[in-house]
Formats: sequence, structure tokens, C-alpha cells
Amino acid sequence: MPFGILNVGYDSTNYYLVGSTYGFLLVDAGWPGTWGKFMAVLKRYDVDLDQIHSMLITHYHPDHAGLVQELKSKGIQLIVVEEQQPAIPLLKSLIKPDVNYQPITPENTTVISLAQSREWLASIAIAGEIIHTPGHSADSISLVLDQGIAFTGDLQPFAADETDQALVERGFQALRERGVEWLYPGHGPMQPLIYASQQVKLCPNDPT
Repeated sequence: MPFGILNVGYDSTNYYLVGSTYGFLLVDAGWPGTWGKFMAVLKRYDVDLDQIHSMLITHYHPDHAGLVQELKSKGIQLIVVEEQQPAIPLLKSLIKPDVNYQPITPENTTVISLAQSREWLASIAIAGEIIHTPGHSADSISLVLDQGIAFTGDLQPFAADETDQALVERGFQALRERGVEWLYPGHGPMQPLIYASQQVKLCPNDPT
């Protein structure tokens, strides 16, 4: 059975497979209309769809959640945190009409609270939790593993305004409090948390 982390991303966005004795958890799920690209990357890593049991979306923007419905139709369970529910029906409005996007339906979806996340992850042999890290978007979450790794989606040091910047800073603080050392972001390479934290402190909106 699979172990470790695989980056199966393409088109400038990272998608991660987190392996355990239970199989793979997919973190984020492709651009809309790119099923062929997604399958080609899986083939390159010799991963079959039936090895992926579930998926978690860091936030419901087109480049992170575009293939959710296609994956659900193949039997992959979607895990949704309560704070993310309002964002799901809005995703369609962010996608151009000429793109082959399949809207997300309620079937094969499990909604959990943040407080339930550790128990759910344990059920798939992963030690960690899910935390709410808004700033980029209200529905943004991060998957934090007890081994000091976090999958952070589009949580970035700089935000558009002071309100969002304060949320970003709280998000990074929450990661530090949980002993996170390495970030696996939605875009760009893996990086140490200490580097991203330094960038937050240098933000012009930060009075310190």
C-alpha cells in the first residue's frame, strides 16, 4: 500500500496524494476540463484511481476543485469541512461557460467539523487534523500532519487588505503552534514555514 507524499500537479497548481496503509488521500483536485491531464500524471506515477479513497479540497476555486465531480463519479469520497459548504455552489460562477465543468452534487460527500477532523483522519491511518486558515478565501483550510507538514492551498504571506492580512497572520500562527516545519502549498515548491513566517512579518500591513 502507498506511503509518503506525491505531487501530481500540473498547469502551475499542485495536487498532492498523501499515502497511508489505507490508500491515498487526494489534496485538491485539478482544473476543470483537464481529466486527461490528471489521468496522465497518475499514470506517470503508476497510481490507479482505485488507490485514492477520498479527497480534501483546500478551497473551492477552479484550479483546486475543478475535477471534484468527475472524481466522485469514480467512487472517490469528497470530505467537506462545515466552513466550506457555502463556497461549493459558488464555484460554478467562477468558471467560464465554455469550460467542461461538472458541478458538484451532494452524493458521495461527507461533511465533518474541524473538531471531528482528527478522528476522521485516524480512520484512514493519517495522524493530523484540519484547521481553518482563511485569508485567501473564507473557505480555505489546511491539512496539518503531526509529523510537521501542512498542505496550505493558497495561504500566502500577503493578503489584499488589512482584514485578510490579520486572518493570514493568525493562520500562520496556528501552523506554528502545531509544530509545522514544512509547507506544501498549492503553487510553487515546498518551503520551510520559518521562511513564510518571515515574509508575513515583512508585510507592509503588519505594524510590527
